[in-house]
Amino acid sequence: MVLRLDVKVPAEGGIELGAWLFLPKGDGIRPAITMAHGFAGTKEHGLERFAQAFAAMGFVVLVHDHRNFGTSGGHLRGDVDPWRQITDWRRAISYLEARPEIDPSRIGLWGTSYAGGHALVLGATDRRLRCIVAQVPTISGYEQGLRRVSPDATPALEHAFNPRCDPRRSRRGRSRLCESLTTGKGPDDVCSQHNQPKSSVGCAYDKAPWPYSRFARRQGRTDVGGEFVDAHLR
Repeated sequence: MVLRLDVKVPAEGGIELGAWLFLPKGDGIRPAITMAHGFAGTKEHGLERFAQAFAAMGFVVLVHDHRNFGTSGGHLRGDVDPWRQITDWRRAISYLEARPEIDPSRIGLWGTSYAGGHALVLGATDRRLRCIVAQVPTISGYEQGLRRVSPDATPALEHAFNPRCDPRRSRRGRSRLCESLTTGKGPDDVCSQHNQPKSSVGCAYDKAPWPYSRFARRQGRTDVGGEFVDAHLR
């Protein structure tokens, strides 16, 4: 049986990261894994299945939300700052080090998608980590952006990077015109609930599944990275 606890991880700026801590059955000092989601993802977006699988193998698992997302603090909600997320993840590692049931010399890190890129950075720069798993990682945001945007939509994307067309301005009461650039339509074609472009099938937010979920279903498994982590932390 695996016990799941709601915990808080202190981070810079006086905020706390909301997290789940999974404790496997039994006593003794355990190896640990720290996990996080990718771009704009939260721990509720399918990560529990992976954490439960790792915990069933005997690992203590910490799954946290990035600042500004989910149950974590942060004043600019929805803002993605990769270097801040990496700094916060170091705090999550420190949190695990301080737990009495964890062997600090056997801590691994698992990241998917955007956080998979973070995993590569942390694996190269944080000596406390024994191993990392980077699942479908974002390595070059620019190159991946080019592959995900059709050539005819590139001008709209470049326009979106114009500081005068910052989507966050909508939160300050300004026009939401710039948030519909990916469709080339007007502000009435933006979903009012999610601030995402509408399409012929509805809001893009509701129609986009998470990449790792497609991968897991295609493979028919939830132990992605499990064998590698098990071999390096035991």
